[in-house]
Amino acid sequence: MEKWIYELIVERVPPFSYFNRENAVLLQLFIMLLAGVLISSLANLPAISAVMGALTILVVVLWSRLTLVIAPMIRTFRPSLSEMEREIVERYRKLLFSRYRPEFIIGAGFFIPLILHLFRDMTLFQHYLRSNIYVIFFALVLIWDVAYRAGIGFWVCIMNFVRSYRLLKASRMREAMDYTFLNDLKMMKRIDRNSLSFGVAGFLLIPVIYPDPILTSAVMLYSLFLIALSGLSIFIISRVPWLPPDMIGLMREAKFAYIGHIGGKFPHLTPVVQVFDGYNLFFVTARKSVKYRLLKRNPRVTVLIDERDERDFFRNRAIMIHGYARVYDSWAVMFNIPKLLRVFRLFRSKYGGYLKKYGERKERLPDAWRLTPIVKRVPVEIIPENVIYWRGARRIRIRL
Repeated sequence: MEKWIYELIVERVPPFSYFNRENAVLLQLFIMLLAGVLISSLANLPAISAVMGALTILVVVLWSRLTLVIAPMIRTFRPSLSEMEREIVERYRKLLFSRYRPEFIIGAGFFIPLILHLFRDMTLFQHYLRSNIYVIFFALVLIWDVAYRAGIGFWVCIMNFVRSYRLLKASRMREAMDYTFLNDLKMMKRIDRNSLSFGVAGFLLIPVIYPDPILTSAVMLYSLFLIALSGLSIFIISRVPWLPPDMIGLMREAKFAYIGHIGGKFPHLTPVVQVFDGYNLFFVTARKSVKYRLLKRNPRVTVLIDERDERDFFRNRAIMIHGYARVYDSWAVMFNIPKLLRVFRLFRSKYGGYLKKYGERKERLPDAWRLTPIVKRVPVEIIPENVIYWRGARRIRIRL
């Protein structure tokens, strides 16, 4: 698979090739800062020029680091068990690392208009560089570094969004046991978050170019575009199911799940009502329950959901999830309000009749059973680490 030009430089050009990727970025920062300080001193530039030059170099290095983090992630995706989704991910990788160098072309597309604008309106050059030809040459090299990495960030952001949208669309046409691996979907979200960080880092350039309102507006639009599109891509990829449709149907329809815990003297096993949001399973437990105390002490659990057909044992189905429980008590609730509101709506939709009866009989219920959200009962999310599915006599290990 092709690599971005910057990756090839880090891997093949001394002295960067003598270091691992993280240290190569630090070396780049050191060399560029040293060159900037020397040039500023020799050209007798004002202190503001050195400070703003260092800030620009910092942005270049941050974008370099993000580039070297994102690229290996993209290469780690495994072939999906859905043919359509597998083709989408493979095309996504090929376009990102195309031999036609789209990130270079986009970078050049940023660089050329930028240079034409700077030479037409010499405000920034006169403000920082005093029209010194040697300093301007160094500045042009730095500007190319900025433009090229901005091209990478822009191209990755666009491809991420297209990938997420197409995967969500394809996931709605899956066959019974088609799915994309959970860890790959999580990796896509991490790539999107790094892409969003590209946009955030871009705001650091605004103090440098503030004397030029046109460039300031352009950089703000670039950063906001990356942040908005990356955020939208994260939202979309979060809606792509990681389980096959056959299992999702069972998870959504089953009224009960069984939560197993190592317990104290004996293993602890309890039935709970549960909902599935398409990504993870949730249940609620009372703060006064044994289950709550056990989960706070050790979050590792096993969950079993099953469907039984008394007339034909070969139509039985069951899902067993090994993982850990994330308990949403007071502080965790504050940072996850949108997710928990969605979970609450799922409980209302699935168990509306039961919740109504619980409300009517509230005073006759044991204290631990009273449905006072957060105060007496807290939501718990199951984060899977291992999943096994039984359909009839067939045992299927679901790879994550």
